[in-house]
Amino acid sequence: MKENLIKLIVDLKLDEAEAFADELIHQGIEAQELYDIVMEGLNEIGKKYENGECYIADLIVSGMIAKNIFASANLHYGKRNAIKPLGTVLFGTIFDDIHDIGKDLMIDALENRGIAVIDLGVDVKVEKFIEAVKQHQPDIIAVSCVMTNSIPYLQQLGNALEEQNLLENRRFLLGGAVVSHDYVKIPQIDFMTNNFYEGIRYCEVYLAEKNKGAKDE
Repeated sequence: MKENLIKLIVDLKLDEAEAFADELIHQGIEAQELYDIVMEGLNEIGKKYENGECYIADLIVSGMIAKNIFASANLHYGKRNAIKPLGTVLFGTIFDDIHDIGKDLMIDALENRGIAVIDLGVDVKVEKFIEAVKQHQPDIIAVSCVMTNSIPYLQQLGNALEEQNLLENRRFLLGGAVVSHDYVKIPQIDFMTNNFYEGIRYCEVYLAEKNKGAKDE
């Protein structure tokens, strides 16, 4: 069952994957199990891309499959009702970049793990990020970037956050294809990844440790 859905995602069988996922949903598969299976399929596609076995267009198609499956699951299960979220992530795609598939998939995965997410959307200016951090006081600032021409804005954001003392007691993350470039040097960033699992795991571990520290005080 699990392997079948993963293979359909990896093989980019959009209609078949969505139909198979719908069948699993109606058979009563737990939401978390379904999300984990989909993320595993995306992880496999990510490895193929890193090894030069597929193209960016394939990543986009796999993202569409995952988004559609997540949408169907959310309609079926309804919103996850956590008494209290594990923490808050402020998420947005940096200015001059309108890519949102990776960001949206991360948001779905985080929310389904009991983490609240504030989505700023795409093409987000540095000033808007700064205002949102001050307003919402998130535990994690997550920025998505695919376009190399947006790197200067990432650097501006890092500098602005540091200058205004907005990095204390929170983490600054960068995700997206741009992190594969060795020349991305932004000292304020705590963690960079182009892997869904790594990004989600980092957020979960950090928030768990932060919550534990707060309880111990």
